[in-house]
Amino acid sequence: MAKEKTAAKAKNEETMDSFQAWAHKWGRFGTVIALIYMIALPFIVLTYFDCMPSFGEVINIGTISILLIYIPVGISEAVSYTPMLGASSYLTFITGNIMNLKLPCAVNAMKLARKEPNTPEGEAVASVGVAVSSLVTVVILALAALFSTWISPVFELPAVKTASNYLIPALFGSLTLGLFSSTSSGRKVVKNGIVGVIPVLILVSVLSLMVRISSGGSLFGVVGLLIIAMLPIAILFSRIMWKKGVIKVVDKEEETSAG
Repeated sequence: MAKEKTAAKAKNEETMDSFQAWAHKWGRFGTVIALIYMIALPFIVLTYFDCMPSFGEVINIGTISILLIYIPVGISEAVSYTPMLGASSYLTFITGNIMNLKLPCAVNAMKLARKEPNTPEGEAVASVGVAVSSLVTVVILALAALFSTWISPVFELPAVKTASNYLIPALFGSLTLGLFSSTSSGRKVVKNGIVGVIPVLILVSVLSLMVRISSGGSLFGVVGLLIIAMLPIAILFSRIMWKKGVIKVVDKEEETSAG
């Protein structure tokens, strides 16, 4: 059994580039350190000020309702973002703000460098993009805290408030269009790949409308569940369309010569 595990580990290491093996090794180490730090710090502060809450004060209906929102979101983020980020996932999940900042930075960095995800080069570029965005974020937040007294009136201007409402939709709109416009995936080219997304868009639109009409509340609580549910549906429908010949995967060289 030990020999089989050693052989499997050696085989896995052979399939990874030296950078990927290094990134995964230290990424796991950094993740463990970050988790210990995040979990230990509150206990240290609470113990120092002698205000440790009881178990019932921590685990109650309020916290359970919050966990029901964030646990599905966390799982769906790990499942959906990791294939795109690769080895840069460790730094991305440690620093946070994935959907709004780190993922767009990583995807755009690979696009500008003309590198594909799940390749040593692509993961290296994505890691640099995430690292730079994290450093820039720290610098901007430090400057904002330092000059908050002078710049806070700017954010109260009606024009700035109106513009800020469109920042995230504009960011993800451009990102989505960029992903849909690119049919390249490594050495392969996917034709009509957007067909696999159509049923997901229809189902999400219908379910979102039903939630809005029935409860009149926000969709935030079901976003994670929707992502988890829609991922297998998109994969299954894409596979069916691929089997039927609607979605085709061809070599990039073949596509170039045909064009």
